Amino acid sequence: MHPASHGYYQLHSEQGFLLAQLYDSWNVTTTQEYRSDIQQEMSQYGAKPWAAIFDIRHWQFLTPESLPIMQQQIGWCLQNQLSHCIYLAPDSGILEYLKQQAHADVPKHNCKFVQLSTIEQSLNQFKEWQVNVPAKLISQLRIS
Repeated sequence: MHPASHGYYQLHSEQGFLLAQLYDSWNVTTTQEYRSDIQQEMSQYGAKPWAAIFDIRHWQFLTPESLPIMQQQIGWCLQNQLSHCIYLAPDSGILEYLKQQAHADVPKHNCKFVQLSTIEQSLNQFKEWQVNVPAKLISQLRIS
């Protein structure tokens, strides 16, 4: 029996683009569910490159036991055609620490990656990369 999930997330995908919105503090159960759900959601696009915004503005923490699971998730994304990625996050020492820990053993990759603090900066960056963000996902991002 697994302990109850702590924290939550919402995943939205369309046209090879993923919007992942993370909330509160996460335990192992939530992190495992997240990993499984992202893999299932993005596998529908096959071997085509895809892009993502990981909105972590409302995410608080990850338990130490969850870090290896998140590292595996990041590795899976990079090995399965994630080509352009933005972490939408405030400047935060805790989030910076988590990002460093989660990326500690990330394999070499060609994914374009940046961390930005506003929706407009994120949308402008995708425009500069010539990556289309579906209107439905922009709307979802703005109401969160």
